[in-house]
Amino acid sequence: MTIYETGAYLETNSDWHEEDGAWKAGQILKMLAKQSLKPSTIVDVGCGAGEVLSTLAHSLDADVKCQGFDIAEVAINIAKRKETSSLQFKVSDFLVENREIYDLVLLMDVFEHVPDYLGFLSQLRKSGHHFLFHIPLDMNVLHVLLDHQTRSRAEAGHLHYFSKSSALLTLEDAGFDVIDWFYTPVFQTAKAKRSLSKRLIELPRAAGLAFCPDFSVRLLGGCSLLVLAKPALKKDI
Repeated sequence: MTIYETGAYLETNSDWHEEDGAWKAGQILKMLAKQSLKPSTIVDVGCGAGEVLSTLAHSLDADVKCQGFDIAEVAINIAKRKETSSLQFKVSDFLVENREIYDLVLLMDVFEHVPDYLGFLSQLRKSGHHFLFHIPLDMNVLHVLLDHQTRSRAEAGHLHYFSKSSALLTLEDAGFDVIDWFYTPVFQTAKAKRSLSKRLIELPRAAGLAFCPDFSVRLLGGCSLLVLAKPALKKDI
């Protein structure tokens, strides 16, 4: 069993990232508006406690059907409190049990946790018309100097670490065509502002993101990548 199924993940993430759910939903809505996408069916794979999908569902038309899947029963038990007639959650291995094709598939901070991430992404392609990936950019100069990867592995369960370039190339290698992307300033979320060190570096990160974003993110980190993609017509790995 994984740390998500045994409850070990809950010990270091007591709210299962619920407090940042509304912020992440806002990033999704920003991309949907930018690309004029109006999905009628949405699935959140690895939905956790369901706060992202719940917030998103309340911001969309009432007839949009939303489903969330996660292998962690403890997280789905929290998510089920948020269910409505158009919002449902299920304890399930999505790749094993799902047979539907959705207008939009969400993976918000997910595939960095999966051992065979390329195989996982390749299998996922058949499940949707459009995909939104939120990818932590753990591979930057500051994080390497501070050995942040060791901490993110222990606390967040990250098995793989990405820069912008390696994240986009990963999606391409897994059989996706990237439509659009932008940085998301995770350093501005409530959870990120708790420690003194993170509050001190917020100003240079914000300035860097405004004036030289690629260089700043490679140097100082503090951002994730939101990527809109679709399955490539013919691609096998």
